[in-house]
Amino acid sequence: MRTSARTVAVVLFDEVELLDVAGPLQVLTLAGRHWNFRPFRVHTLSRQPGLISTRNQLRLEAVEPLDRLPRPEVLIVPGGYGARRALDDLELVEWLRVSAGAAELVLSVGYGCLLLAKAGQLAHATVAATQETAELVMQLDPSITPETSLAVVGSGKVISAASSFAGIDATLRAVAQLLGAKLAQTVADTLGHGHKTPFDSREPLRIDVPPHDGPKH
Repeated sequence: MRTSARTVAVVLFDEVELLDVAGPLQVLTLAGRHWNFRPFRVHTLSRQPGLISTRNQLRLEAVEPLDRLPRPEVLIVPGGYGARRALDDLELVEWLRVSAGAAELVLSVGYGCLLLAKAGQLAHATVAATQETAELVMQLDPSITPETSLAVVGSGKVISAASSFAGIDATLRAVAQLLGAKLAQTVADTLGHGHKTPFDSREPLRIDVPPHDGPKH
């Protein structure tokens, strides 16, 4: 088992969705905590370092510029309305093209898949998406297959989450893939997640969306 920490890049931009960042980071930072082992070294990056406004009345800090970490081993691309606006940021899109292409694993949450599609990194891939996201991502790249019935989908080295909440599941899947199902289950238990899907199943990167039974009173 690898003992050195993997380099993780989290891309930030104005109006990013807070949970798309906080959920995956909580999973990654819990991994290895019981053994005093840090398997992931996280870097927050933006085109211009500094405080980044989120959609949730809090601000996050991008510590480093994009060119400080051109080839992370794990890349996290969050969503939020800001991801749609960031599609016009050609410098960011180009960085994603190079970095996602070189990364060992890429994780996208919500609208984050739009940025990866614009960067040409989802060609012929299947991605988890809401109906709205499905329409938008296919406009960017018609070769992409959006899966609207699943919360999390793995396609090649890309793990996509349809929503902010599913970003936690997607990151647990990433931990299972990189560090093993046992550690991923330990993290899920620590979070009180109550995860039921076996992490080491033959299709470990797909999580069924539970049926909606209507409001509970």
